[in-house]
Amino acid sequence: MSERVEVSQDKGVKRPASPSPAAQDSKLRDSQGFRMKRQVIDKVTLTAYEQLGGEDASDSTIQQGKTIEEEEAEGASYIIDGRLRRVHPYYFTYLTYCKMRWRDRKLLDIFVDEFRDRSAEYYKKAIDAGQVTLNKKPANLDSIVRNGDLISHRTYRKEPPVSSREIKIVYEDDDLIAIDKPSGIPVHPTGRYRYNTITKIFQHEMGKVVHPCNRLDRLTSGLMFLGKTAKGADKLVKQIRERSVRKEYIARVKGEFPLEEVEVDQPMRTIAHKLGLNRIDLKEGKDAKTAFKRVSYDPEHDTSIVKCIPLTGRTHQIRVHLQYLGHPIANDPIYSNKFVWGNNLGKDNEGDSNEIIQRLDRIGKDKAASSWAHPEEDGELITDEIDEISGMPVYSDPGPNDLDLWLHAYKYEAADKSWSYKTEYPEWAIGPHRKFMELSLEMANKCDETQTQYNVGAVLVNRGKVLATGHSRELPGNTHAEQCALEKYFEETGKREIPKGTEIYTTMEPCTLRLSGNIPCADRIIGTTIKTCFVGIVEPDTFVKNNSCSAKFAENGIEYIHIPGYEEECLKIATKGHEKLSKDS
Repeated sequence: MSERVEVSQDKGVKRPASPSPAAQDSKLRDSQGFRMKRQVIDKVTLTAYEQLGGEDASDSTIQQGKTIEEEEAEGASYIIDGRLRRVHPYYFTYLTYCKMRWRDRKLLDIFVDEFRDRSAEYYKKAIDAGQVTLNKKPANLDSIVRNGDLISHRTYRKEPPVSSREIKIVYEDDDLIAIDKPSGIPVHPTGRYRYNTITKIFQHEMGKVVHPCNRLDRLTSGLMFLGKTAKGADKLVKQIRERSVRKEYIARVKGEFPLEEVEVDQPMRTIAHKLGLNRIDLKEGKDAKTAFKRVSYDPEHDTSIVKCIPLTGRTHQIRVHLQYLGHPIANDPIYSNKFVWGNNLGKDNEGDSNEIIQRLDRIGKDKAASSWAHPEEDGELITDEIDEISGMPVYSDPGPNDLDLWLHAYKYEAADKSWSYKTEYPEWAIGPHRKFMELSLEMANKCDETQTQYNVGAVLVNRGKVLATGHSRELPGNTHAEQCALEKYFEETGKREIPKGTEIYTTMEPCTLRLSGNIPCADRIIGTTIKTCFVGIVEPDTFVKNNSCSAKFAENGIEYIHIPGYEEECLKIATKGHEKLSKDS
């Protein structure tokens, strides 16, 4: 399925796209109302034959009758190969207008400095062979790029595979789609990726032309908004730009993160565009501020789950600020890479930038990516195999460090609370906690059968150690699981205090209302130092109508996290014995 080429002026008068200079100055829009870049118009209206010199074109594989878009669309055929999504190879004509930082520079220097997937020798040969044009005229090694110039380069492309994980739709209406983006897939065409991107997968697999409202890095997973119409997207984009949207991310980082909330206010800048490398720079960096809060700590793997709230929007801001603190994202192939940064992994902005750039530039070429959590170098590399058509070396398949990053966009919310969207926690964030939820289920199963009450289990954990367990009615009276676990710990220690950093696990959402006159479990938890509550299932209205535990916890700074996969078992145990009442009645 090709992109729709219908365009219009801002006043809504539709007309065919024109590659004339006058049209370049117009505000062209597609049929959904989105503004279109000039090169997008060019791809759907021009042929590679015209763009690369017409009769003077040196490439004999060019077909005169096909537009650039039609030729490239032949590659929009996907193959799901286990954990990888592949794309058939295709001919690709790269079109771009001169960027500001390219002005008055040699074309060859731009290619070598800005694009890292091919060697300087390849670009020299491509320019010499007439495969690169400036304004439809063959370029040479001495060509200078000026403001307004259009650069074209045609090649046979084999895109890297990406993750084959499902793209989950969180919400959809006539104007907007909210998705849970998997790690390892770029959002839109960039660099070596075109069809293996979110927008192109939606277009060619789902038949939906969408435009990203917010951007996530290729490796970052989580909440993304895709506009189906310009009208539907404009309001959200405006709110994000004006910083009237509160964003929450989840990261799994190296080491035991501090218990107190931490704020990093360190300016940043990009120091190597083609490598996507960013660093703290006190002199030339732009303002960057991030707040962090520990959710849990897992001593078995020496990693912490941390909530990250970016207060500005710099590239790699969360990753760089966590690295600065000495708690980089544990599997970050850039910022927790010992080969690139040394033993301290760039803590306190340590390391010489030139040396770091040189080492990072080898990653994916002669040295595979590694990270603190996954030190094995088992990822993408340039092999000795040569592709017969392009003459380029073939890359090996990507590995875990090329496809995964423990950073997840969890929640976006309007500052005025007029809307809010969130996803589930990713498995890498809740996997270490499943054993404690399963222990909670064991506790719940110890409850005697009843026809009118409910069976719940709870566990208190601090730094991976179980402090106490409890289940419904374990202590005298109509006691709840959370109440029993807390009271048992208080009795054992002789103090009515809970160590900081303690997490509570409960099979059901803690109650906010007790008909017996006892203190509701939510209030009991709020009265302690507990700041994280994991639940197996949100309490249904059949138990307590409109239980507002999550809202109450949020107001008191307590993280409320659902661990999926246990809902059926939690309900079955909770209502153990109720079927007898149904039979009797």
